[in-house]
Amino acid sequence: MNLDLRTIFLMDAALYLMLHGAIWVGLARHRSTLVALWSLSGMLSAIGLVFLGMRGVLPEWVVVVSGQVLMALGNWGRQISLRSMVGVPTRSWLWGQGLFNLAYLALNLGLFASKASDWLMLLVFYAFYTVNLAEYFRIGRDMRRAGVVNGPLAIEMASGAFCVSLGIKTIALAGGWGEVSLYAMAWDQTVVFAGQFVAISLINVGFIQAFVGEMHKARLQAEQELLLQQQKSDLLQKNAHALGELLREREEIIRQLTLSNKTAGMGALVASIAHELNQPLTTIVIKTELIDAHLQKDTGIGEARKIAALIRDDTLQAAAIIRTLRSMFTVGKGEFELLDFSDLIGHVLDVVRARAHACGIAMVISCEKPMFMAGDATQLQQVVLNLLNNAMDALIDAQVRCPCIRIHCAATDGFLLLRVEDNGPGIDSAQQEDVFALFKTSKSQGMGVGLWLSQAIVQSHGGRLEFESSPGQGAVFSLRLPMHERALVH
Repeated sequence: MNLDLRTIFLMDAALYLMLHGAIWVGLARHRSTLVALWSLSGMLSAIGLVFLGMRGVLPEWVVVVSGQVLMALGNWGRQISLRSMVGVPTRSWLWGQGLFNLAYLALNLGLFASKASDWLMLLVFYAFYTVNLAEYFRIGRDMRRAGVVNGPLAIEMASGAFCVSLGIKTIALAGGWGEVSLYAMAWDQTVVFAGQFVAISLINVGFIQAFVGEMHKARLQAEQELLLQQQKSDLLQKNAHALGELLREREEIIRQLTLSNKTAGMGALVASIAHELNQPLTTIVIKTELIDAHLQKDTGIGEARKIAALIRDDTLQAAAIIRTLRSMFTVGKGEFELLDFSDLIGHVLDVVRARAHACGIAMVISCEKPMFMAGDATQLQQVVLNLLNNAMDALIDAQVRCPCIRIHCAATDGFLLLRVEDNGPGIDSAQQEDVFALFKTSKSQGMGVGLWLSQAIVQSHGGRLEFESSPGQGAVFSLRLPMHERALVH
């Protein structure tokens, strides 16, 4: 036996232990399963080499079986580690490589059991690893295709060193030029061990380069994702601020439109208001002239006092009308308060009744009392006023015979329901989708604001504004609002 070659086996084992142990320690901070598998696989190969170097010291079967099994496991584990850098190894690849290794180990065990010659066992050994270690070249190629920059070249070179040195040894044995003894020093043995030292160093360098490169890429990707998340967070904050501004602007627009719509609505009521005020003011003028006439007579003092009392009544009537109009057209601040909705409807009817009478529109009113709720009286008055004005406009424009508006208000299940129904021409099917749309109107003089604004006000009170209409059969607008117990009080 040549102890020097046995020493080379042990030196080769020490190289495996040193390189893989250094990788384990150096990359321990990453706590990577790949690093652990790679290092453990290298250590198994090192122990396998130690067994192979103990022929004549340990029983023959221990050297052959244990050495071969550990070498095969170590090599397969390193291949799995490298494959995992380009994705999870496929089941077909794992089964293929595993069965290939099992087939070799079974063949090696069979040769040993049949007491085959050393030449045949060495030939099978070197031929198997010449083919098996070519897998490292394919792995390096796949890593390069997957975008791994560092590492594939060293792994491909290591595969070349493995396959060339082991291939030379296989050809030498097959041709009868190689050394058959495991520990005999010969040129082909020198080629094998030189190739082993070079290849195992290169493949460990390739693993380190690939692993560190992928960790660096993952870190950069994580930093980019963190930066992207930060940018998204900043954008969301800006959008939230912008949304807040838009909501504040929306509230201001609604407030301004409420004022604008009230101003526009007054134009429709000017005639009826003028008529309503003209009666008491005209009688005041007439009765003032009568007083003057009676005062010119000595006996007219009593009559003058009676007329003065009538003038006071007429003046109070005009003042009441003015107070009602003032409360109707005062811009509120959107503050909720407890109110009786039936009284609110009554105030609105006082304003529109004169116009309805002048236009010959009958008004049938059915309203329960009281109906308490929490809301903004000014805004809700505007909603009711808008519904009644729209109904009257529809009846006037269509010149309906016997025009009539039915107003029904009742409480049900904690909600109050107001229905405003007219017997006008109804709403055309093509226009029904735009009834509550902003700036959409079928009126020649309309702004397209009233119903949109009314719906916004109703929604802010936690209610719903809906309509039903069939062409030629009139329209019904339904207002549903929560009563005091369920009111949305801000």
